[in-house]
Amino acid sequence: MAHRFLLCAFAVAAAACTTGGSSVVGGSGSGGAKGNSTVRLGGDGSVGTGGVVVNVNLDAIAAIPLGVDGAGDDGVVERRGPTSSVPGQLMTVIRDFKVYDAADPTTNPDFENPPQTDATGTPNTGYTGPWDDKEIVDATLGDDYKPVYKNPGATTLTTHGQEAFDQWYRNVDGTNIAQQIPLTLTKDARGNYYYDSLTAGRPLSPGGGFFPIDDGGQYRTEFGNQGLSHNYSFTVEIHTLFTYKGGEVFNFSGDDDVFVFINNQLVINLGGIHAREVTNVSLDTLGLTVGENYPLDFFMAERHVSQSNMRITTTLELLPNPAVPIY
Repeated sequence: MAHRFLLCAFAVAAAACTTGGSSVVGGSGSGGAKGNSTVRLGGDGSVGTGGVVVNVNLDAIAAIPLGVDGAGDDGVVERRGPTSSVPGQLMTVIRDFKVYDAADPTTNPDFENPPQTDATGTPNTGYTGPWDDKEIVDATLGDDYKPVYKNPGATTLTTHGQEAFDQWYRNVDGTNIAQQIPLTLTKDARGNYYYDSLTAGRPLSPGGGFFPIDDGGQYRTEFGNQGLSHNYSFTVEIHTLFTYKGGEVFNFSGDDDVFVFINNQLVINLGGIHAREVTNVSLDTLGLTVGENYPLDFFMAERHVSQSNMRITTTLELLPNPAVPIY
């Protein structure tokens, strides 16, 4: 399985090619397999041509120890379970998209292009949402660590087919701009870890909303706000690890689409274009084994004005999973 690796995500394990605040990456490598207790770093680390330019907070990445245990007989470095970094100090990948324009083939029809229907799909140009859409992704995370479009060859209420969806969480030169941005879950007095865009403030939540790449902000992109009050069209990707201790919960509220996978299975599905929605999952219902390590993979999309917000509250001690390639 070939991957285009973002080598700078593994900056502690191997030297990345950097110039200033950006890194030029590309090429391919042989991929590693997903797993629970043992996650293998895929790829041979080679840098190819035709890569994409990704803005990376290298200081934040370098501060995350990889917890590498050593290389096996095949020379592939392995990590066994979560790292020794501080729980809740995570790294997000934000991909910025332009507002859809039918005359511009570099734009994606899933962004700022809501259905001209009501919530049931019946044509209605006066309806302004919400459009809940639970049929976008498959119940199992793909072998490439990405959500799988559930209905190849078809569309859904708010999406326009697999080709458009497959761009949401993949770097596509000219169509999106990817940035790695640190996200901190704060630990409260009761031992819960949380992030709330209503109270977090800059740089990720100016004015009480989740707008990490707004014009004038630390992580702005060249696409910019495009004449809007905020930069709305973007996706979020986070890969984490945790040790299951029993009794943990994961609570989320936000908009638009949110897909959360635990142990590679879909446990939260808030697909669609809608205002803030609330959901939660008790990990005791998932058949996990106490003391074992598991991945939690988080995906979000902000696809339509005029709100963007995110609140995560969990008793899980989430750690970054840099073994997952970002491409």
